[in-house]
Amino acid sequence: MSMAGHPSVTSTLFDVVARRDPSAWLALARNPTAALVEAAFDDATRHVGRAPLALTPEEQQALREAGVTWSLDAWCVDDAARVGLLTAAAGWLHADALQTVIERRWGAGDGRQRCAVLRALPVLPSPERFLALALQARQGAVRRVFEALACDNPYPAIYFHDVHFTDLVVAALEADLPLARIVGLAERVSGDLVSRARRFAAARRAAGRSVPADLWRVSGDRSAA
Repeated sequence: MSMAGHPSVTSTLFDVVARRDPSAWLALARNPTAALVEAAFDDATRHVGRAPLALTPEEQQALREAGVTWSLDAWCVDDAARVGLLTAAAGWLHADALQTVIERRWGAGDGRQRCAVLRALPVLPSPERFLALALQARQGAVRRVFEALACDNPYPAIYFHDVHFTDLVVAALEADLPLARIVGLAERVSGDLVSRARRFAAARRAAGRSVPADLWRVSGDRSAA
């Protein structure tokens, strides 16, 4: 599922952004120097804005051909620019240098930048290098950052161990996030996840609260709601 380092991911993302913001900044961002990549990452929202990405069918097809087969419906234009920047940098930065850049942007960035870092993980070289960062995001309290990891992102299903993936799914249930947005969920349902989902549903009912309509995806019971 991952297309780490595939050059067409970078070019396709930049083409998508260019149709929405054909600025001089984007020309620079396509080929930033090592000294400018982090500054360009920081400045992306100011230059291209945070409007929904709203891909056309043709753009969706181009991204599928580039290997991005998961939904980008939650992305904004600055997400696409930032992910394009990181995949471009991956083409010429040493792996350790790229990891340093990403960890700095994660540590110093705002919520939007952190979301973009998480959305970039599946298309970076050696994605397993960023497992510690992803696990940190799983434990975070900021909903939109957690959502960028848990929803429409193949990284957890591919790289998380069972216990961490189960924790992520239960956290998504507690946050009322649609389970249909968890990429690869059906292949990762374990006995422990089923048990915890059923306990979650029982606790919800005991508290007089509704149970998510799609709980059946992990409880094995379509009548659970």
